[in-house]
This record gives sequence, C-alpha cells and structure tokens, in this order.
Amino acid sequence: MSCWGKNQRVCASCRYWCGSREIDFSASHFQALDSKGLCQGPSGSFRGVEMGEGSSCPAWEPFRDDSTTRY
Repeated sequence: MSCWGKNQRVCASCRYWCGSREIDFSASHFQALDSKGLCQGPSGSFRGVEMGEGSSCPAWEPFRDDSTTRY
C-alpha cells in the first residue's frame, strides 16, 4: 500500500474513508493498509461506495481540522 500526506486530497487521507490505515501521531502521514474502503461521506453519490486509497472526490475533508488546533 502507499503512504499519503495530510494535504493530499485522496481517500486514504480523508475523514470519510473507512479503509484500514495507520495514522502517525500528528495525523500528517497516512499509510493505507487496505487498497479499498467504503466512503462514509455525509452526502453525495460516493456514500457507501468502495473507493480506492488514491481516489478522490469534491467532498474530500481532511482527517483533522488544523484550523481549530490551539497552541
């Protein structure tokens, strides 16, 4: 499987992808353990569809929203 960065708009780095993945402690890198997983997006035509780790769609959302992080 592949390793993806947090800003790469692919299913493996999306909050809605339900494939197996390992996420580093900072949620900066995503290692896909499954090549495919179901999309659990809140709406749209991809909900419930099996998506590949490198696929993407307009409903992509980052795994973690850094704009709400406090320092």
